[in-house]
Amino acid sequence: MPSKYKLSPSSSDRFLTCTASIQHNTGFSESTSTLKGSLQHEVASLRLEELFFFKDNEKEIEKLTDPNNYYRSRNDEKLKVKWDKSCDETVDTYISYIKQLHTQYKPKHIYIEQRVKMRFHNNNINGIVDCAMVLENGDVIIVDLKTGRSKVDTEENNQMLMYAYGFVQELHRKTKTLPTKVIISICQSVIYNTRAVEYSFEDLIKWYVSQAQPMKEINTNDLVYRPNQKACKFCQFRAECNARIKAGIVW
Repeated sequence: MPSKYKLSPSSSDRFLTCTASIQHNTGFSESTSTLKGSLQHEVASLRLEELFFFKDNEKEIEKLTDPNNYYRSRNDEKLKVKWDKSCDETVDTYISYIKQLHTQYKPKHIYIEQRVKMRFHNNNINGIVDCAMVLENGDVIIVDLKTGRSKVDTEENNQMLMYAYGFVQELHRKTKTLPTKVIISICQSVIYNTRAVEYSFEDLIKWYVSQAQPMKEINTNDLVYRPNQKACKFCQFRAECNARIKAGIVW
């Protein structure tokens, strides 16, 4: 039986550790910071489409990057941001990094803002991969642009591993092939945090299998509190959570 909760890869570091947290979190909360991140992602994808797919996105890019124009939330018209110098630096560094990977690995295929639909322990989960590359030998590179200032670890990153697993599923459905290795990378240039970690396909499957227990708890609604620094960091229930306090996790 699938979970009654909506599962998102972006919150997987939380719910795959502390399954009880899922009942307290109401989902994505938009802010000026997240809206500016959306703006940077949109411009980055348009620029990559120009670079690799030869699309003419010049007018749209000019409009989005005009410092006199507001970029407004689709959900709240009052929420708005403007392009600034930090946006330029973040996106420029990301584009340079993708170009570097492309030059180094010479991929056969490249995917920008690729939607993935995965079957994950009896649940259908959707996600968007910022950039993915498939090499001549079938190996895969997954890159995620991070625009926030809170450091995101590349190693043992459940969100990225879930993206990789979902992308490999999509690829197998289309081509009937599987990679021998997957490289996942975070590009968080705003705090000089860009790193890649390589996993064998067997490592990816072992990670998937290791999530059986937390996913069983979520699917059966037998939820367990397992507070730790990583899981509690962005949990909406952290201020009221007795389990967190008993575990001595301060923030």
